[in-house]
Amino acid sequence: MAKLKETCVPVWKQPELQLAFDPRLHKSNAHARRNPYRVLPSNYRESLCVDPVSVDAILRVYPFGLEVGTVRGEYAKNVGWSKFSAFFMWAVSIFMLVATFNMWAGSGFRVSAFLVYFVSLIAFASYFIFCFGFYFWRLATWSSLDDPVLFNQKTRMVYVLPYEKGGFFRFWKDGMHGAPVAYSWDRQIHARIYSYFYRGGGSVAEGFELGLLAVREGTNNEVERLIQLGVQSNGFDSTQLALWEHIRQYMEEDGPPLQPGDKLRATDLSRVPEFPPEIVAAAGGPALDQEAIDQLVQQKARP
Repeated sequence: MAKLKETCVPVWKQPELQLAFDPRLHKSNAHARRNPYRVLPSNYRESLCVDPVSVDAILRVYPFGLEVGTVRGEYAKNVGWSKFSAFFMWAVSIFMLVATFNMWAGSGFRVSAFLVYFVSLIAFASYFIFCFGFYFWRLATWSSLDDPVLFNQKTRMVYVLPYEKGGFFRFWKDGMHGAPVAYSWDRQIHARIYSYFYRGGGSVAEGFELGLLAVREGTNNEVERLIQLGVQSNGFDSTQLALWEHIRQYMEEDGPPLQPGDKLRATDLSRVPEFPPEIVAAAGGPALDQEAIDQLVQQKARP
């Protein structure tokens, strides 16, 4: 793992000084409203003084490109339980409606203000649970499992496939990825580590995520996109430091696409969108198979 005690990047925990967030992004992403835990150096020639690790975040490797997944993909890669959850939610929804109908029938179908209120409340709750079941069903069957971000070390561009969430109450509206957007690695990409608190296991824990910030073209500091890159970790941000050092070395020092012993993210790539042919061609052609990746890792592995 990364050597957190040796990192040369201090804890920040203050408001942003360099960047400003697009108002829509500030409203939709909680990290945009938080003070960053660490502000990673904008000069990517600077090492973070940690051991690089890909930490189960790499989706595909190209001859000149590295495709990294997101926090959403970390959790979506294991979707076997989602079908069970969907059927369970649907069963609960139907049970609530049937039980309410039987109770109404037992009263002789009398109508009162209380009954109308009660039936409306149960109907809404049933629909809410039904929509939750459909959310799990989409996750298990056809929704994309990850949001790939492609780092091209040859053109020094970063490509993003923006993801638009599907509807919840409008359960028939599925999430989808939009057209790819390109950003300059040298001019438009910044990295932050964000911390947040959540309740789990009866106690409050601190989580960490790596934020990839993309600045709008034609501006110096307006962030139009914040991508929660890689994986989430608890207790320490060594995982996020290790992943960013891995990406930094790949882009700046021709580092290996995976560190020795690391593996690609174990997910169903047939359900992860691919970039258009012209972007893949700029990265050297189709994604490499495991044998070619292993050879590249051995060739570029650091002593």
